[in-house]
Amino acid sequence: MPSKDVDRRSRVGRAQPSARYLPVVESRRRKFTSFLDFLGVAAAALGVAVCFRAGSNARYGPLLGLVIPAGRLLASPAYRRRVGAWAEDAWRRTEAYARGEGPIPWRSALAFVAVPFFVCDVTQHGALGTYDTRPVVPTAVSLIRDGDFDLREFDGLNPPLLYQRDGTFCYCFQEVDGRVVSTFQAGMVPFALATVAPARLLGADLGSLRTLQYLEKVSAATVAALALSLFFLTSARLGSATAAVASTLFLASGSSLFTTVGLGLWQHGGVVTWLLAALLVEFAACGKPGWRGSLFQGFALAQMLACRPTAGLLVAVFGLWVLVRSPRRGLLVGVAGALGLIPWVVYHEFIYRSHLGPATVNTNVSADLWSFFRLWPTLGVLFSPGRGVFVYQPWAVLAAAAALAWPRLRRAPELVAGPKGWVGFCVVAIVLHVILISAWWDWPGGYSYGSRLATDVVPLLALLATPAVAVLLRRRTGAGLLASLVVLGFLIHLPCVASEAHRWNHHKPRDHWSWSGAPFFYKQSS
Repeated sequence: MPSKDVDRRSRVGRAQPSARYLPVVESRRRKFTSFLDFLGVAAAALGVAVCFRAGSNARYGPLLGLVIPAGRLLASPAYRRRVGAWAEDAWRRTEAYARGEGPIPWRSALAFVAVPFFVCDVTQHGALGTYDTRPVVPTAVSLIRDGDFDLREFDGLNPPLLYQRDGTFCYCFQEVDGRVVSTFQAGMVPFALATVAPARLLGADLGSLRTLQYLEKVSAATVAALALSLFFLTSARLGSATAAVASTLFLASGSSLFTTVGLGLWQHGGVVTWLLAALLVEFAACGKPGWRGSLFQGFALAQMLACRPTAGLLVAVFGLWVLVRSPRRGLLVGVAGALGLIPWVVYHEFIYRSHLGPATVNTNVSADLWSFFRLWPTLGVLFSPGRGVFVYQPWAVLAAAAALAWPRLRRAPELVAGPKGWVGFCVVAIVLHVILISAWWDWPGGYSYGSRLATDVVPLLALLATPAVAVLLRRRTGAGLLASLVVLGFLIHLPCVASEAHRWNHHKPRDHWSWSGAPFFYKQSS
């Protein structure tokens, strides 16, 4: 017996030194964990810098920030638990927000939507810029580098930026008072400035055509990521965070937000982003935003007009929707919108000597080019294999079904009704926009992919579809249907990204009604 006591005391004695040093070991572990956290942040910052530096491997820069977190997820159970706990907490906050409780979960939108889409978009090589998008980044570069809007500084680029083969200006450029300026609205330039400014600070070669094209792609990816985040936060307010994820996936992988907004600085990107920002204010406040929210909505509507004149129709419908429910707030939104337009009016007077800006010389606004209520173009906008909304957004059938069944659907227990009249706003805006673009002589939208001209209202279709998605998710067959629509939409848009199927537009004549010769079946000849 005495020997056993001695052994026990000796074991306790040996254990005491390790217990004494336990706080030291734990402290060192915390410091090492903090060092790895710092290293991960530094790697992410370096990756962003590589991305904006616009070198030969710039598009892989965002992946650099994922290396350390990915390694830690594989090697450390503690880190996996930590990340899992954060994700669970973020999702709980998102679900609470969806039920009308708690603040807007911006971090969830950033982590679950914006960052994944931006990384995927930038790292793949696909791009869809054309003459319509060409002036945006050079205008931002000229403003940052020289403090003016004159694009003549790009005269010597090879291949040429400003001129066609016959020596005349590309239709997207014009000369006014000795300056070479854009023929289109400048509403997308502020978005490009957010990319061009850090690129200049990091020493990017802004005199290179390759750099200008790359920065357009990065800017487009940023705009699309922002728009998708705003949509996610707006649709989540209808009561189902899971349905909002599914609807956001529809937009991110199988819509013109993927192959138009995300691949080039088309004006539609600005219209969609500002419209969703105004809608988020409306939905987050349950249709009753305060004066600050109303002022912001007016500002957002003004920026839509600065991006694309045809957005005036959506602005009018939104303003009428607010005015009918609250004349006082409608007036406030209108005044804020008018004030938001003043800087653009000043800009137009300074550059174009007209408060209407480039619209005064843009031949697309000629009345001779518009003819309303034509059946065949309307059917083409909706159903043609070349440009049809329901072809390139197959999930849009859910939007149509939800709109028709809304009186019954709104009583579903998993849903929140949303601001009063939101379904009517979406339906009226979509119908009027389809009528508008069907009336234009070039209803297919020129060199583009899918239903480009309908892009402005595609997020409204996804918003309408969200209640139907929420109901379908509660059924096994419904979840299978949603998965099928996601895959189908992605497969339709994948050729544009993976094999430049948009080059189908070089075919003359282009048959927008041929299923066998549809753009998504196009293969370049060797």
